[in-house]
Amino acid sequence: MFLRRIFDPLTVLKYSIKNFSIESGNRQVAKLKLDFYFDTISPYSWPAFQVICRYRNRWNLDISWKPVFMGGLTVAAGNSYIESMTGCPNKASYTFKDLETRTGRYFEIPLKMKSDPISHIGIIGSLSQQRFVTAVQQEYPELVESICREIWTRSWGPEDLSSHTQEDLNIIATRAGLSADQVQTCFEKQKSPVVKQTLKDLTEEAVERGAFGSPTLFFMQGDKEEMFWGSDRFDMIASIYGLEWAGPNPDKM
Repeated sequence: MFLRRIFDPLTVLKYSIKNFSIESGNRQVAKLKLDFYFDTISPYSWPAFQVICRYRNRWNLDISWKPVFMGGLTVAAGNSYIESMTGCPNKASYTFKDLETRTGRYFEIPLKMKSDPISHIGIIGSLSQQRFVTAVQQEYPELVESICREIWTRSWGPEDLSSHTQEDLNIIATRAGLSADQVQTCFEKQKSPVVKQTLKDLTEEAVERGAFGSPTLFFMQGDKEEMFWGSDRFDMIASIYGLEWAGPNPDKM
């Protein structure tokens, strides 16, 4: 009976699908779990998000999108990132130049430096839009990637517009493919205790796991877990897990 169960074709197939892999060239790529903690107000989260989406199949990624509130996360982690920018003009100048002239071009996204990024990140903040993202994830999880991409495109793209008001989010959600009824459902859900608590819990979870900013990525395979921060470690990730890194846009190779 035991041997019959082990070698039953259906059992083997189910086990393989759950635990193993996809073909990549002539080799198998084991499933790699990824917890992606992010805030759509973070410009560096955008290229990381895009790379993950582009490599999802190539690296056999099992992705869990985990929206967080970066303002709360950085305070809880003791990371005074806004003060470090405003207190060091050279750092701010370098960061803003790096984002617009190099990061956007390298990752092939229409990233453009905002006219007032400090106010956007440090004063306006992202609580409203991150609650909306959380609401979309709970109600229409198949659309969460589209909503995030549209938020980044509107707020960190050539339009240089806000993304936190109800009017902003209505435009963003419509572009992302939500119907008028779906948008209204998400606006109602956005205000609910469930969404507020979920965002709070995920933010606290990220800090407890060691996060101090956005994006923070946790890769897990077997009993091995690796944490990475930012959008510039994908070549290292590929090396650690024996994967192929073909640049930020592998579809062009």
